[in-house]
Formats: sequence, structure tokens, C-alpha cells
Amino acid sequence: MSALSDKIVLLVTHQVDFLPVFDSILLMSDGEVIRSAPYQDLLADCDEFKDLVNAHKDMMGVSDLNKNSHSQRAKEVLIKETVGIHGSRYTESVKPSPENQMIRKEERETGDAGVKPYVLYLCQNKGFLYFSFCAISHIIFIAGQISQNSWMAANVQNPDVSTLKLIYVYIIIGVCTMLFLLSRSLGIVVLGIQTSRSIFSQLLNSFFHAPMSFFDSTPLGRVLCRVSSDLSIVDLDIPFAFVFSLSTSLNAYSNLGVLVVITWQALFVSVPMIVLGIWLQRYYLASARELMRINGTTKSALANHLGESISGTTTIRAFENEDRFFAKNLDLIDKNASSYFYNFAATEWLIQRLEIMSAAVLSFSAFVMAVSPQGTFSPGFVGMALSYGLSLNISFVFSIQCQCNLANQIISVERVNQYMDIQSEAAEAVEENRPLPDWPQDGNVEIRNLKIRYREDAPLVLHGISCKFEGGDKIGIVGRTGSGKTTFIGALFRLVEPAEGKIIIDSVDISTIDLHDLRSRLGIIPQDPTLFQGTVRYNLDPLGQFSDQQIWEVRCTQI
Repeated sequence: MSALSDKIVLLVTHQVDFLPVFDSILLMSDGEVIRSAPYQDLLADCDEFKDLVNAHKDMMGVSDLNKNSHSQRAKEVLIKETVGIHGSRYTESVKPSPENQMIRKEERETGDAGVKPYVLYLCQNKGFLYFSFCAISHIIFIAGQISQNSWMAANVQNPDVSTLKLIYVYIIIGVCTMLFLLSRSLGIVVLGIQTSRSIFSQLLNSFFHAPMSFFDSTPLGRVLCRVSSDLSIVDLDIPFAFVFSLSTSLNAYSNLGVLVVITWQALFVSVPMIVLGIWLQRYYLASARELMRINGTTKSALANHLGESISGTTTIRAFENEDRFFAKNLDLIDKNASSYFYNFAATEWLIQRLEIMSAAVLSFSAFVMAVSPQGTFSPGFVGMALSYGLSLNISFVFSIQCQCNLANQIISVERVNQYMDIQSEAAEAVEENRPLPDWPQDGNVEIRNLKIRYREDAPLVLHGISCKFEGGDKIGIVGRTGSGKTTFIGALFRLVEPAEGKIIIDSVDISTIDLHDLRSRLGIIPQDPTLFQGTVRYNLDPLGQFSDQQIWEVRCTQI
């Protein structure tokens, strides 16, 4: 825009939002100039201009118009234009009140959600049954492992047991335990598939039946994050996180149990270690849980910004704002990545302390066995205790780590659940109140005191419209941007439900019939045409309701 910096710019517009940035404004009415003055002078002295601005603010849901507020608004708009066009970084200065914003802030849970997301996940398609089967199978597998090692430790120096028998029994027990391990793995796969299908179908059904007001107030990037990254974690990561958390926890406590049975003195160290480990886990999760939630919300903002940048590429290039949008994208990437790195550092902090505690238990157990009188422990059980003690160092750390990993990933179930219970549109089928098969016959449309608002807490967009159109009439709806033309057409298809009033087509109140009958009987040519992937015939008749001959007849008449 530097080419126009020393030129006089004349703009003819009805957009009141742009007026504060101009040096002089000509207010016209009935083909005459009523007043010529700067924005603040017109606002202070001209009643016609004040009424125009007030009417615009009432329509946009903004009240309390006065000189000071407009002065501040003009300053904010100027800051936004200067920094936005000429700066390399983008600063949002205009801050409308939250209750009047169309795009709502993304919801984010805070604090400990407890067992609710776990129960929600396991309640899908007999999830508790599959999980219980996996737990029982792994318990039997661990019992088999302990029996296998106990057999070897007890009979390795027994002269009555031959080497062949010792190995033969050891192998048989091992093969049997492998079967239970295989059944556990198959069970967790079935659990993951069944729960993923159930959650996906509920989420898809919720999105497809959501009202248009939901998509008006929810950015595309927010929806994409739920159906991509969050759903991917639900499909692939959470089932394995469940089985790893289950198996490592049972392994850790079984290792500790074997160690305590052989050297009961280890209880003096192991019990405080367990208590301290649980306390450290809760201390870690309080921060890690919030970091994962922040990671999810910042990822939505990043995806939304990328989508808007791609769709507005032409405008960005026209105003030479590539650097500003690139810098904004890098800033959003940094915000998204920072929470991940903080979470990684917190995990390393937890692992270091758990390894120290595990090493302390093993050292104490080895010290007890070393100072005990000779003959207290057989060599086989000493070796078994040391083996399980060394495994405890790894299994205990891995157990807490897997539990924390599951707690972090289960947040994706929590985020997906936010969109699984979206308030749906009216029922698609109402069998007891269906219109006649040939409805509408004449096309008479009567509007009675129609009032529309997009949300219950939002201001009215259409204020008590009453009119009547006879069948066959060609009606043109004229109005400036934001006057409600698109909203009025959307009300005919019940994309937005009326706050008050009725729309009657051929003596049928459209609010009393189902959406399928209504929308299938009315036709509309969209403002922005869309071509679907596939053949031309599929685009003309995507539902396959008409024959080729009917489609050719329509094509010949150019309808």
C-alpha cells in the first residue's frame, strides 16, 4: 500500500467499522451531503451519524456507545492496522467482550479428572470385560513366571531331580505362560478396536447432527485436532498404554513381593518407597496433565491458523503480509512445542527419583542377605532375590512412567468427549407428523413474527419479520452486509431454529415436521458452489435418486 501513501484515497462504503481510521467523513442522505467532519466530531454533533453507528452496534451486539469508548476503539483499530500491515509481528489490540464473540474460546478441563475418562473409555463396547480378561491373563502369566523361577531355584541343587526333568518342567511352565501372554495381547487388540470404533461412531454422529451454530462458533482447526491427533491417540496409543501400565505395574509389585518373601526385612524400605513413589507420581501428574491439555489447545490454534492462511493466501500476498503470517505461525509452533518439552523434562525429573528409590531397595536387600548368618538363604533363592531385585529397579520405574503416560494420553479421551455430546438438531424423522408426499404443492410462504438469534445468549439477528409470498412469485431480498439475508434463507431450511414466530409453507408449519422431509422438498443454489470428488453425474445426483433420463431432461432445460 506504499504506492498510495501520498495520494488521496476515496472510499465509498456502508461498513461503519472502518470509519474511525479516516481523516474526514462525508455523511450522505437522499443524494445530499449532510455533514463533513472527522469521526469524533460527527459522533459528538451529528444525531443522524450517531443513530447510524448505534444501529450498527445494536446489530452486532455491542451497546454503551459514547465518546470515550469510540475514542478508545478508534485507537485500538489504528494500532491493529499499523502493527498488522507494517510490523513483522502481529498484535491483536481489539478485544471485544467475551459474551459478544461469535467464536468461543476452546474449553479445557482443569485439575484432576479422576477416573471419569478411564471409565468412559472402558465403557465402550464391553471394554471392562476385555480389560478384565487382559488383567486376569497377565496375572496368570506372572504367577507362571514366579512358579517357573521358584521351581528352578528350589531344585537346582536337589539330587533327586535330574537335569532333564528340571529343564523339561521349566519349559512346560514357560510354554503355558506364553499362551496366557498371547491371550492378553489379543484381548488388548480387541479392546482397542472395539472402543475406537464406538468412540469414532459417536463423535462422527455428533458432528453430523450438530446445528450450524456449532460450526459458526467453532474454528475448523479445533475440529480437525479432535478427529486427527486426539482420535489417533485414542486409536493407537491408549490401548498400548493400558496394557503397558497394567503389565508393568503387576510386574513391579510381583518383583517386590518375591523380594519381600525371600528377605522380609526389605519391607522396612519398600513400604516407604511405595508411598513416596505414589506421592511423586501425583506431584508430577499435577503439572504433566495441564501441560498435555495446553499442548492440545495450542495445537488447535496452530491448525486453525494454518487453515486460515491457506484459504487467504491471495489476500495475504496482496497486502504483502507473508512475513507477519510466517512469524505468527512460528510463534504458534513454539507455544505448542514448549509444553511438550516441559513435559519431557518433568518426566526425566520423575524417572531420576524413582531410579534412586529402586536402587535403595535393592542395596538394602543385598546388604541384609550379605550380613545374614550362613545358611539362612539357599544359593538358588539368593540368586532369585537378586534377579528380581535388579528387575525391580527397571519395572518400578517403567511402571510409574507408563501410568503417567496413560494419564497424559487419556486426556485425548477427555477432549474427544467434549464433542461427543453436542446438542443435535431436530430429529430427522418424525413419523407421526409427516407432510403429504407432494408437499409443497403451491409454494405459498408465510412468515409470522420471525425472530432469530444464533445462540440463547446472543442478541436477535432478525427482529419480528412478517410477510407473505405467493407461489410462483420471484422475490428479491435486498440489504447491506450483515442485515440478515443469509440468516433468513437459513431459517427456511431450519439451519437456525427461530427464537419466536413461525414459517408456514402451504399451510404446514415447518417447525413441526422432520428435517429430512423439509430439506429434501426445498431446493437451493449455494452462493459458493462445491464440486465433490467423482463423476459429473455423481455431483448432479449424489444420493442416486434420479435416473439418467431425468438428469438429461434437467440438463436440457438448463436447470
